[in-house]
Amino acid sequence: MRHVALTGPLPNFIRTTRRLLLAGLLSLTSVVAVAPEASPAAAAALPSGSSTYVAVTPQRMADTRPSQGSYGYTMVNASTMRIAVTGREGVPEDAIAAVVNVTIIGSGAKGYITVFPSGQALPTTSNVNADAPGRTVANMAHVKLGTNGSIDLFRSGSMNVAVDLVGVYVPVTAAVSSGRLQTLAAGAQRVSDSRPSNALGANTTRTIDLAPAGLPTGASAALVNITAVTAFPGFWTAFPSGTSRPNVSTLNIDTVGQTRAAQAIVPLNGVRTISVYASGGGHLLVDLVGWYTGDGAAAMTDGLFLPAAPMRMLDTRALRTLAPWGGSTYEFQVGAPVANAAAAVMNLTGTQPWDKGYVTAYPAGLGRPNSSNLNVTGWNQTIANHAITRVTTRGAALFTDAGLHMIADVAGWFLGTPSAPVLAAPSNPNYTPNLALRVNASKAYVNTAVKASSSSYLDYWADRGYAATWSDLANVATPGNVMLFGHRTTGSAPFRYINLLNVGDSFSILGSDGRTYHYRVVDDRVTLPSYSTIAGLAAAHGPMTAQLVACSKLDGSATSTKYRLVITGRLYAVT
Repeated sequence: MRHVALTGPLPNFIRTTRRLLLAGLLSLTSVVAVAPEASPAAAAALPSGSSTYVAVTPQRMADTRPSQGSYGYTMVNASTMRIAVTGREGVPEDAIAAVVNVTIIGSGAKGYITVFPSGQALPTTSNVNADAPGRTVANMAHVKLGTNGSIDLFRSGSMNVAVDLVGVYVPVTAAVSSGRLQTLAAGAQRVSDSRPSNALGANTTRTIDLAPAGLPTGASAALVNITAVTAFPGFWTAFPSGTSRPNVSTLNIDTVGQTRAAQAIVPLNGVRTISVYASGGGHLLVDLVGWYTGDGAAAMTDGLFLPAAPMRMLDTRALRTLAPWGGSTYEFQVGAPVANAAAAVMNLTGTQPWDKGYVTAYPAGLGRPNSSNLNVTGWNQTIANHAITRVTTRGAALFTDAGLHMIADVAGWFLGTPSAPVLAAPSNPNYTPNLALRVNASKAYVNTAVKASSSSYLDYWADRGYAATWSDLANVATPGNVMLFGHRTTGSAPFRYINLLNVGDSFSILGSDGRTYHYRVVDDRVTLPSYSTIAGLAAAHGPMTAQLVACSKLDGSATSTKYRLVITGRLYAVT
């Protein structure tokens, strides 16, 4: 995708699920191995639609900005544009699937884009998400070609979009040498991490050696995941070493300190290195996922691609009311129509995060590799990334270290022998509502028992030194708000120093299940003593919040019954 020097908002993709299967696992490994290639005899059972990858000269196929000139797309309706892939320079006429980079460049609100085969019904999937106005966000996509060798692109709202062609797949009927994807059997492996002290400066290029992770000589292209960490606004481009940097980009950064990831297919220039350019600078992570074979490889069927219309295969929003907690892993079947599928092409989306963190996709039932696919940097974020991941006979697994809802949309599979799982599927924590027993905030010298009651008993318990619930809501681990009131100068003054708590600090509540629920302060202010007003302060920070409330003077000091000091926290972890 070309460098996009604009801003734009993005979507909160949503919708229902299609097929789901869950389970999960976690553990660590650093094994670097490649799945065994299939025998040439396997060509006798080659599935219809099998295809091999062909790189093309990167080219812009569509750009809705009037300032960028005229492109050859047509509008199917007000929301859907059709883009021809075949018939372009360098694109084989028999291409059946394409790899594209899609960039949202300017929407007026949250929104999303869905790319799918032309002429087919709009699927319940998405490819690029904007979580706020003013975003510039890009993502790679594998998409099967539809009517007349074209693809359709749906926009959920008003936004500009640019679409660049990366490569195509052409059909084959027998084993071939080049263009077959080989994936690391244990999942992606990290090959470069510039943290903590080797960040790229603005307008610099770094060479990344992929050989230590298992990249062989003779490969035609590398499949990598590029992550820009705490980066500055601008763009990052992964390109072949020893060549001039093309006028395209791999990912875009639109906010200072942002962390974003993008998967890329990078042609290799006869070496086992790639180059990465940073226009704005920041830290760089590179994970090797696999590679495409070259002309010197043996003729095989392992690694041929079977494209499909996108299908939603996992959506944890359909499985749980609350987003999975940190440390959760969900397994799911990838819907392959054949038994010999070794890897799946997916679009991964994370939404409703509990805290900043990451998501790793890897083969279900194997040790979790030291790599990542999605990075979350905000509480209200919805973020997507293209992911090709190896699978086992149990499918694929998604791990979240900090907790969030995870969605996986599958767009095809690569032939080969799936790995065999060796670890049992884990049981994910799923907490049930239970009573708040005690509240603790060491910075504010709070360590007091909670008494749950109706508002008519608020003063009764507060006068006796407890943190009293300002309603009958005293449940943790359930959607809603826990409002606790305590005195600052009487009744042992348990909340005397809650004015010391500021945004970013934390406090905790002990539940009757024996677990501790941790809240990060997201709002601190003085307001009028109205229950509805105070409760309204928490509404924007849900779904699970807690508030510490005490009498206050207008400046936040103790004490006056005319105002209330309100400390609002958002649940981010359970221990």
